[in-house]
Amino acid sequence: MQNDPLVSIVIPTCNRRHFVADAIDSALAQSHRNCEIIVVDDGSGDGTGDYLQARYRERIRYYYQDNQGPGMARNRGVEAARGEFVHFLDADDQLHERKIEICLAAFRQHPEVSVVYTHYQQVASDGATPVETGAFEQYTDDIYCELLRQTGCRILTSASICRRAALREVGGFADDVNFRSAEDWDLFLRLALRFRFHGINQPLVYRRVHGAMISDDKLFGAYGRLKTIENARAYGWKGCMTDAEFDQLEAARHHVYALYLWQSGNRADARHHFLRAARLFPPLARQRRLYAFYARFLPPQSLGLTLALAHGLRRLAGRHAAANR
Repeated sequence: MQNDPLVSIVIPTCNRRHFVADAIDSALAQSHRNCEIIVVDDGSGDGTGDYLQARYRERIRYYYQDNQGPGMARNRGVEAARGEFVHFLDADDQLHERKIEICLAAFRQHPEVSVVYTHYQQVASDGATPVETGAFEQYTDDIYCELLRQTGCRILTSASICRRAALREVGGFADDVNFRSAEDWDLFLRLALRFRFHGINQPLVYRRVHGAMISDDKLFGAYGRLKTIENARAYGWKGCMTDAEFDQLEAARHHVYALYLWQSGNRADARHHFLRAARLFPPLARQRRLYAFYARFLPPQSLGLTLALAHGLRRLAGRHAAANR
């Protein structure tokens, strides 16, 4: 590692003209000065390209592509990157001015590490007012199993910096235009299989919370979490849990995705995923086949009633079991 390594800051954006300048300005203001800023416009229709090129000119490298999702946009940035390290930064987030300096110091202190991530502070849509933020997730050396057991990714993409060579070795983000949420979880699992991580419990990123976040799209989120667990079958789980535990984990992801499909009106696909969940985890097969039956004949408006009925039946079953002890 050089004393003054080049860091490529990759910023994907899509119709975030009103936010992306804050992200770029925070990248330009880094105390570590040897940075290149790569903005990948993922099909914006709000004039982002003209605005950024007029405002920043040669201070950024700007690329445009048809809309393919944030993961594919980040991959385009990694392909263009010249730095030894790649720092991801979403268009609605901002970096603390010493973010990269502090992370590079961690790489120097821990040369065996390929991914450094930090804590973050959530802020309101104005980009400045702090809002409640959860506790920092500190992983052990068994980070792969710990990530796999969770229901989603606890490492914020905008808070991570990776060795470019490691990203290229695992192939970057998944090549799937529908993988628009939890795609970071999938990437970090693949990185965790081969490389060491290091966490820093300092809030060095400002994560903007607003009403148009991709992570708030429940259908995208459910698909991404299911896709991640399905992919993990190929990555391996034997050292983390039993076959039955993994089947139960995947069945739960199918079930949740089916619920959101049903809610969106896609009853045929919802039924398919309910039945897939039933086959994977026999202890809940009867209940999930019942969901599949309901999804086939009942409209999305009946979902709430079905969930309430299922909850009531589980509660009655619990009482009956307790009475017979």
